[in-house]
Amino acid sequence: MRAYVIENVDFWQMSIPTNVNWSFKYILRIRPTVLHLFSGPIQSLSIRSIWDDMHISTPKVSWQHLVWFPGRIPKHNIIVWMSILNRLPTRVRLLRMGLNIENDKCLMCGVVAECRDHLFFGCNFTKDLWGAILALCGLYRGVSGWDSELAWAIYCLKGKSLIVRIFRLAWAGHVYSIWTERNSRPYGGRARPVD
Repeated sequence: MRAYVIENVDFWQMSIPTNVNWSFKYILRIRPTVLHLFSGPIQSLSIRSIWDDMHISTPKVSWQHLVWFPGRIPKHNIIVWMSILNRLPTRVRLLRMGLNIENDKCLMCGVVAECRDHLFFGCNFTKDLWGAILALCGLYRGVSGWDSELAWAIYCLKGKSLIVRIFRLAWAGHVYSIWTERNSRPYGGRARPVD
């Protein structure tokens, strides 16, 4: 590691050199935003005060407990997280990105355009699967669309009880299994039934 000696240069007025490492460039770049921290007595400066000053706190999203909970399966929850944010590469999104694919039809039913809302709870295949999962968990209710199912999960799957964790795992497992089934159809060449 090379040491840089800067003599007779005011740190606050110094221009950003090109031959220094990224961390020193970053420190020099944020000087204007932290200058006010050094205006008072140095005894009052602490790591905590710097963190409090620079940290931007945002409220938690309402669905965070569906994605990040003890006992989760990480690969399932990454897909859940991406689906809630609508960032999965469905056929509609791929076409919007400019990729050349043959059509935007759902790979499960082949009738409706494949978007997140249709893929996970709108398609007859996925509705039947989610209904079967709910029945296995002892819950008999009608299956709605994406927004309704997400709202139901946000409202009902709160807490730390074992049954709530099982339902969260079932919800995440459903989303993950639909996504893997969707990917295995064009790339794996196999289509599994709901059973």
